[in-house]
Amino acid sequence: MRKDQIKSANTESRGLFMFGSDITAKPTVEELAAYYEFLNSSTSVLNEFGIHIGTNGYSYLIEALKIIIDRERYDVRMKTDVYPLIAVKHGLKRCDPVEHSIRNAINTAYEDQLKQPGCNSMELFPKKPTNKQFIIYAADEVFKKLCVNKLDSLS
Repeated sequence: MRKDQIKSANTESRGLFMFGSDITAKPTVEELAAYYEFLNSSTSVLNEFGIHIGTNGYSYLIEALKIIIDRERYDVRMKTDVYPLIAVKHGLKRCDPVEHSIRNAINTAYEDQLKQPGCNSMELFPKKPTNKQFIIYAADEVFKKLCVNKLDSLS
């Protein structure tokens, strides 16, 4: 990614990460509640897969899930659509550390499942998932949890 692309992405996406709006505007109570509900659901899903808060790449995974869910589509390119946004948010000049940290978190959880079968939900994958496979599957699970929570709150 070139410097001018990073500056452009930084300007465009500065306030879009947490609330999807301008960072100078104060979030409403509903936006805060929705964000906390997203965090609870995504934390729950990542914990089921054996990726815990102390894992390197955990925060990058949370942000990747948010990007995928906010876009409401799964046909994204990780290297051009997801990793650069996360890198810009964290002040990184390159996307490689983001990709590497996410891959490390997924590999660690998968290897834990191989050493101790049944310790997490990585057994759902017949072989070690790629970053994109895992993120798309986890985003789908988070979205399902959010839908169930929304239906429960309506009844």
